[in-house]
Amino acid sequence: MRTTPSGQVVARLEIAHHCHDGTLPPLQEWAVRMTVLAIGPLAERCRSLFPGAKIRVVGRLNQKRWLRDGQTRWGKMELVAREIETLSEYT
Repeated sequence: MRTTPSGQVVARLEIAHHCHDGTLPPLQEWAVRMTVLAIGPLAERCRSLFPGAKIRVVGRLNQKRWLRDGQTRWGKMELVAREIETLSEYT
């Protein structure tokens, strides 16, 4: 959590999605990790989250790119949250 110079609260958290799609051998999974950016009142609500909490995030993807010598060298995707919902233990 941080506060911008204008007083806006910003939260950055990381989500992980684990999947076993049925075509992989048993016990083999893949995982995707992504940074989530929450701003304002939504960021304040993130204070109550704990590591390992199950959440559903709705938002838009934002691709950050860094340039070197005028060319894109690497990038990063993040999810800018519009909604964050805490899920029950068994969802």
